[in-house]
This record gives sequence, structure tokens and C-alpha cells, in this order.
Amino acid sequence: MLLICRLLPIVAMSISAVVLPSPPGQYDVFYNTAKMIEKTRVDPFDPKNGSRAVMTSVFAPTHCKIDLEKINYLPPATAEYYSDLYSALGLPNGTIQSISFQACPEPPKGRHLQFPVVIFSPALGTTRLFYNAIAQAVASAGYIVVPLDVNTRARNVSFVLDQLSTKAGVAALLPGTGAAGLKTRQVAMYGHSVGGAAAAEAMRLDCRVVAGANLDGSMFGPVVQQGTTDSSWAEFWSSLRGWKLELELAQGQHYAFADLSYLMKLLDVPVQNVPALQRMVGNLDGAKAFEIVHRTVTAFLGFGLRRASSTPLEEVISQYPEVSVFARGKENR
Repeated sequence: MLLICRLLPIVAMSISAVVLPSPPGQYDVFYNTAKMIEKTRVDPFDPKNGSRAVMTSVFAPTHCKIDLEKINYLPPATAEYYSDLYSALGLPNGTIQSISFQACPEPPKGRHLQFPVVIFSPALGTTRLFYNAIAQAVASAGYIVVPLDVNTRARNVSFVLDQLSTKAGVAALLPGTGAAGLKTRQVAMYGHSVGGAAAAEAMRLDCRVVAGANLDGSMFGPVVQQGTTDSSWAEFWSSLRGWKLELELAQGQHYAFADLSYLMKLLDVPVQNVPALQRMVGNLDGAKAFEIVHRTVTAFLGFGLRRASSTPLEEVISQYPEVSVFARGKENR
């Protein structure tokens, strides 16, 4: 599947602390981060030729029996970097540091560790953390979502799946569970921009990835021949042999598929007041963009992993006039 007033002076805007609303699904969500080291592979981006390190998060569904914990949306150093970056584009300085979300401080146990695993890969040059709200929403529907910060992406997906199949790998992300491994024989992956292309390449390279969603990403590499209206998609589409669906999202620009427009909505910063960011996210209401993306991804995961869904994919699509079917492919499974 390929998924898919007058201007006020910026200095007049005031920013208040914002806690993201609870995720919409039936489960609470545990959150953690870890660095996974692949000792057998040199990091091509490390001038010192160190081992490949994959920064990883996990959003895992659970039923929390204690109070939820408030967590910074971004770690302080990362928040400062993006605050400087976005303030140069017109967002009030300190905006990013004002955002937090809530998660269960205790990792899931027992049957909650049997939920399907879903890998997520972000856009090039964008931290995986800028998709935390979407990942948490998907996890609350009953998926163990594992976002990766990676460059040589598809091979890292296989490495992380290998790690999640072991007791030591699970202990890094889900400490204290004692689980021997997660269910990784059949997983799904979704990604934004180049992360979406990585999802397709991961499907080609690793048979454990049985369903993939590309959110507004150009296709590249061997997967284009072997297996939006971006020109690379037409060639890729003709090579797909299984079920496929291409959707278009009206009024949204490239970063409508990340948390950015949703965060601006929660912060009460109209995108029209920050033209540079408006060009990044488009004119679609931030809360609506967030809802469409996480519900469509969640419904697709239910279909791709053959899980019962409260709202099937086709029904979700039909509920939003902003979403249109651009192309379909015959199911061949």
C-alpha cells in the first residue's frame, strides 16, 4: 500500500505548555528508547568507522495500573536544536520545549507482548521523535510500534527485527519484561518520505515484512524495478505483484504526514501565521491531518497483518472527503 485572518506579528504569539491528548485507542502506551549496536557492520556515516548504531524507540500497548508519566516530547538537546531551526522559519522560540506527552512508566507484560510488531522510519533529516504522536496513536490500537532513526535503512530494519527476536534485544527496549522475544515472523512497516521508500525496500529484502505503507515518499533503488503523483511511483506500481492501493490527501503538504501540523494546532499557532511552515504542512487542519494519518495507517495494518479491525480500511477512507483513491491494484494473495 502506498499512502498515502490577517497575519499577526510572530513576536505577538504566546506559547503555553501543552500536553498531548491521550491516544485514541483502547490501550495505554509504554514508551522507551534504546541504542542498538550492530557490531558486525561499520557505520558508513561515522568518520571513525565505528559500529553501526541504530537509535530506536518503542511504543507498546498496555493497561496501566499506575499513574501515567509526563515525558518531554523531545529530549532537551534535540528540542533546542529544532526550536532554533523552526524559530528561524517563524515559530516562536521555545515552542518545541513546551510540549510533552504522557505514557505508562511500566512496560507491558504477558499477553500485551504478543501484539504485532510495526516498524516506522522517518523522513530524511527528520528525527523519528517528530512522529511520536502518530506512533503512540497507532500503538494504542494494539501494535508494538518501533520507530528507527537510520540512514542505511532497509538493512537496519532486518537488524532490529533480529534483535527483537532475542531476549537481550527485547530487554533493551522493554526492560523488566523477561520476554524471550517479540513476534517478528510477520511484521509491517510504514514510513514517511524516504522512510516510506525504505519500507518498500525492506519488504523486498526481508520476507518478515509482509505489509508496507509509504507516506508521500519517492521510490528509489532496485525495488522500483523489482517489485502523490511522484514520477517514481508509476514505475514502481507496475512492478508490484500483490495487493496495492494509492491514496491522495487533499490540502496537505509533505509534512502533513508528521506531527508538525498537529503540534501547531495544539499550540494554537495558525499555520497561516507562519508561511514557511505552512508550505511544509499545507492548509489541512492539523487535528484532521493527524486523525486521517493515524486512522488510515492503523486500518491498513489491520488489513495487512490480517487482524480484526473495528473500522476496516475502506470504511476509514470513505469517512474523509480529503482522501481519494488514486489507483488500486488487484488483490493477488
